[in-house]
Amino acid sequence: MLHGISQKGFFDMFSANALIQIFGFASQLFVVGILSPEDIGRIKIIQTYFSAFSILAMMGFGSSTLKLCSDANISPRRRNAIFQSAFLFTVISSLAVYSIILLVNHFGLLSKDSLIKSLIPLGLFPTISHALFMLLIAYLQANKQMKTISGLTVSNRFISIVGIIGITFFLGIKGYYIAYNVSSVLMILIALVRIKKKYDIRLSGISPGLLPYYFKRHRPYAIATTLGSLFSELSAYLDVILINFFVTDMTDIGYYSFALTLTILYRLLPGTVQQVSLPYFSSSLYDKTSFIRIYQKYNKLLYITVLLTVIGSLLLIPVFVHFIFKAKYDPSITFFIPLSVGWSIRQLTQLQSAALFGLGKAHYMTYTNLIMLFVNLFIVGTALICWGLPGAAYASILTNSIFLICSHTYFRRAINEI
Repeated sequence: MLHGISQKGFFDMFSANALIQIFGFASQLFVVGILSPEDIGRIKIIQTYFSAFSILAMMGFGSSTLKLCSDANISPRRRNAIFQSAFLFTVISSLAVYSIILLVNHFGLLSKDSLIKSLIPLGLFPTISHALFMLLIAYLQANKQMKTISGLTVSNRFISIVGIIGITFFLGIKGYYIAYNVSSVLMILIALVRIKKKYDIRLSGISPGLLPYYFKRHRPYAIATTLGSLFSELSAYLDVILINFFVTDMTDIGYYSFALTLTILYRLLPGTVQQVSLPYFSSSLYDKTSFIRIYQKYNKLLYITVLLTVIGSLLLIPVFVHFIFKAKYDPSITFFIPLSVGWSIRQLTQLQSAALFGLGKAHYMTYTNLIMLFVNLFIVGTALICWGLPGAAYASILTNSIFLICSHTYFRRAINEI
């Protein structure tokens, strides 16, 4: 099994993701050491909004490109036309979403904190470049070019991290977002240059008369994926959004946010498994036996990695945080332990989501995430009102367990429909 997944580029993607997370985690630890807990809380709130608005900015065209271009029977010319149309649609959607962000923020609807409000135009500008970069990655992923993705992602991420560390040191929280914007623009430019040199990717030349046709091709996958991803992101980080409006102590929000930052560790391996398996699920769609075999292989790998990661993290992270920050962020460990369990349970659904996408049953992901949005709103909201921030942290265990059950139910239904 290890030899097989190695041939598919798993270890290339894992090494890239590991380097990204290590560099990113180290840079965040560096930023945490420079900034106050209050500013860390503000960064987490803006990051949460960034995650949600980025999904709207992408409008699912990356996912539709991945799905359509993964088909082994598609010609290179048609594949390129699908990408060209998706690029144009993404430019339009990302510019529209950023304009809406500026309008909503002008009326103070995103936060009561004046500093957050002043930072949002700068902090959410990368929604445009991020949407375009993820489209490029989706195209490469559809062509199973995992080594190219890993090299491109590592080099671009390294530029981002160096900029963030350097400028934040001198300019504080505003420097953090200045660096983030500069690096995001450089990231998309470098990605375009490198990919156009190696692959036949053109950004112009498609006939305007064909755009409605290609929009219809993208639409079924794009809409379903956008709604599913948006509901997923909102339900996953609904606690941060509720805390933004109902908790006034920014220091406590900072401790909670730092604990959430530490849970990045739980998304590394499961995310890699999902990235590598997605195009194989799509390409084996017409063979039920192969599809189930691929799912069982990767699911076994997923459960092992999640279990080992959570055990190692619970043993080592509290000691690490205490030693590195000299007890400055020890209060975060109170939140980190229950959040670790909750987020680990959530990662067990990664492969089911990838399999549903490969089956063309993305609407089941949307149903699951919509259900969980209301479940989280009720459970997390109640826990936050009754028990404060610790209640919100422990609520993640219950909500993510329900999410796993719901996701598995829809996955079994999709399998039965093949």
